[in-house]
Amino acid sequence: MKILIVLLTVFFMVACANLSDLKAKAQLFEEKFVGEHAVLASCVANKLQSDGRSFMRALQFRNRQYPDMQASEIHAYDTRYLHNAYSTYAPSNPDAILIYGNPVPEILSAAQRSENDKSVYAFALLLQKIDDTTVNASLKGDSFMGNIAWKILQACAASAAKTLVP
Repeated sequence: MKILIVLLTVFFMVACANLSDLKAKAQLFEEKFVGEHAVLASCVANKLQSDGRSFMRALQFRNRQYPDMQASEIHAYDTRYLHNAYSTYAPSNPDAILIYGNPVPEILSAAQRSENDKSVYAFALLLQKIDDTTVNASLKGDSFMGNIAWKILQACAASAAKTLVP
């Protein structure tokens, strides 16, 4: 009986020690891109919002701009883990209407940014200005959804680079 109690205690201690690692989102990508952070963020948010794949419909996107940091950030929140939020395809949602459109950027301060990280999100894409033509992009979160967002960012940056070259 004592061995069982010791084993259970060790198991719970190991489980609790690893629980804090689940909240920290791993950084998936970081790279420099040509473009302006607000323009790239709007492009990525628009393409994510208009993605019609069924697994993308469970996500709500927030496009946030931080003028004091000269940065933009896109958060993808999974409605399955948000309180009082229903995904557009859920049978429990009486108003199941797909919303297509441009997520309007929220203007926030850098101090408010840390509050945004407290909610459960699928990924967060930060675009921070380096100089007049370059941004540093970093993405953290779920690898599957993050890869989709990163590919969309690359496409938006490629189209922005084409418009800059005469």
